[in-house]
Amino acid sequence: MKYIIDLDGTLLNSDLANLDAVEFVKTLQESSMEFLIMTNSIKSPSLIKNRLKQVDIHVGLEQIINPIVAMNLYTEKNNYKKAYAIGSQTELDQLSIELDHEHPEIILLLDFEKNNIGYSELQKIFDWIDQGVPVVTASRSHYYLKSGKKTLDTGAFVTLLESVSDVTIEVIGKPSKEYFMAGVRKLNAQPEEVTVIGDDWRTDVLGASKAGCESILIQSGKYQAGDEVHCKDSKCVKQLMHVLKP
Repeated sequence: MKYIIDLDGTLLNSDLANLDAVEFVKTLQESSMEFLIMTNSIKSPSLIKNRLKQVDIHVGLEQIINPIVAMNLYTEKNNYKKAYAIGSQTELDQLSIELDHEHPEIILLLDFEKNNIGYSELQKIFDWIDQGVPVVTASRSHYYLKSGKKTLDTGAFVTLLESVSDVTIEVIGKPSKEYFMAGVRKLNAQPEEVTVIGDDWRTDVLGASKAGCESILIQSGKYQAGDEVHCKDSKCVKQLMHVLKP
């Protein structure tokens, strides 16, 4: 069995290792079991690797997948050569596709906030959508909490663009099938050979189900008592090491 393991709430609790995460990862490594660590954050894999290193979890960059890594796999698979992308320079630097602000073959929506994206960029994207240029997004979240205040997130602009264009924008992030299939392909596996471990039934378990993977819900992070009722076909465990028990 190969594993896709959620990051926050499953392996990490803020800046601390969660539960028995260190022991669990070391056991997988000692047993030569293949795994990926998956996150919806678009922070670079190198930053995520360093977060894990701080709690004594040591993995390679190739074992970390975020929505931008998945977008790279998506554009390569579909043979796109040039893209227009919205995001910070740190996020754009993670893209493997050539950036083209004049004649893109696809539009990639990463983040609208950091560069204070405004009307002209939205109109430009709308024009391209109207011309048939496909769009994918890293998130459909409408807002997030920043110092306790609701702050507009990428999904708010996705909804706006969909409403005026009558086009559905594909999400490459949890719980989309495409994101989990990117993880499956990265593991060089078939969906039935992969088990997804996570604390959120709405994203981790649902995404695993869409992709045809097995799933395990862990009682940490976002888990709330009774969540099992939403994923009756999934195993539910209190500790990560229980995943390895028959």
